[in-house]
Amino acid sequence: MKIFSSNLDAFGGEEFGGCLRVNFYPKCPQPDLTLGLSSHSDPGGMTILLPDENVAGLQVRKAGNWVTVKPVPSAFIINIGDQIQVLSNAIYKSVEHRVIVNSAKDRVSLAFFYNPRGDLLIGPSKELVKPDQPALYPSMTFNEYRLFIRTKGPCGKAQVESIKSSSISSRN
Repeated sequence: MKIFSSNLDAFGGEEFGGCLRVNFYPKCPQPDLTLGLSSHSDPGGMTILLPDENVAGLQVRKAGNWVTVKPVPSAFIINIGDQIQVLSNAIYKSVEHRVIVNSAKDRVSLAFFYNPRGDLLIGPSKELVKPDQPALYPSMTFNEYRLFIRTKGPCGKAQVESIKSSSISSRN
């Protein structure tokens, strides 16, 4: 099933937005009192994560519960971001996740964020919008979406879910 006419073009061709981040989470003697990173879904398209294979820290929400992702040596973790959820008209869902700290060991991970070009208008793919399956999201640029979520702060998947009925952009 072909979902997008061109995945690369949907994100701005060769001028997509990319960012590599090194994350350092120092050990914490009382890990139950803090989080390394609070609950959120990544706003962009996709995140490719190389976790610390010796220290677990990533948790994903599954059926309302937090599940710790066990690192596999030399393996990447791929998270779908909010922009893929929007493009797919919610066929694919972004991943709600958080990071916990360890009481005995520091943790390091590498994350590459594959994002659309900031000024590119993103909305549900026309191939996926039909009379019985209307567009669930308004079209907006990635820059508009980032500004919107930054004003709210990290709050699980509330941002992407709230734009279903939001009037951030009336370009649709």
